[in-house]
Amino acid sequence: MSHDIYPALSGASAAWRHLEVISNNLANASTTGFKEQRLSFESALVSDGPLGDGHVKTTPTVQDFSDGQVVTDNVETHMALKGRGFFLLEDGSLSRAGAFSQSHDGYLVTPDGQKVMGEAGPIHLEPGERMSVRSDGGIMVDGVQVDRFALVDADELEPIGGSRWRSSGPIFAAEVEVIQGALEGSNSDPMRSMVELVETSRYFEIYRSAMQASDDLDRNNIAIVRDS
Repeated sequence: MSHDIYPALSGASAAWRHLEVISNNLANASTTGFKEQRLSFESALVSDGPLGDGHVKTTPTVQDFSDGQVVTDNVETHMALKGRGFFLLEDGSLSRAGAFSQSHDGYLVTPDGQKVMGEAGPIHLEPGERMSVRSDGGIMVDGVQVDRFALVDADELEPIGGSRWRSSGPIFAAEVEVIQGALEGSNSDPMRSMVELVETSRYFEIYRSAMQASDDLDRNNIAIVRDS
């Protein structure tokens, strides 16, 4: 087998991985609080022969934590964040998606039922209580602060789906602005993602064609040797 198939194979593999990342960004363009991922490439030399054997190497994905557009909806339990920081949920995960509601037993919860954490524990309101939220996350009832959103950040974050992350290291308090009655949209740019999707698909086809050409050359060489 020709050695030239390996660089083409690595390029096709890298392009396929890039397609996965772009597709995920595009699929979450309307997901509340979603942060897109970016992927980059580099060329690597694996041997020092006369021509060298190179391959395409992908770097680990990088999360883009820039703010998404804040959309006001005036729902009392909806919260948006501005700046680097996250809401802390009961299971220890971190989220930017502030589409919260009040459960039947008075807790502030996510759409899938996870309790939202305050500095005093899960945020709870008594029946009939109306809350107002200050920009620093302080939760006010009748002019008295009853709790404050646990607003946190971490140096090492791993995405676990949608707009949630889990920290592989310590978490710490974050200086982030809370906006009540609003939601933060995805920071994924659909138009850019579509352009990248088309470009990367073309790269994949180029690498696939190169692999096919290498395979055809091997077949021809084998046939020549067999017929000689």
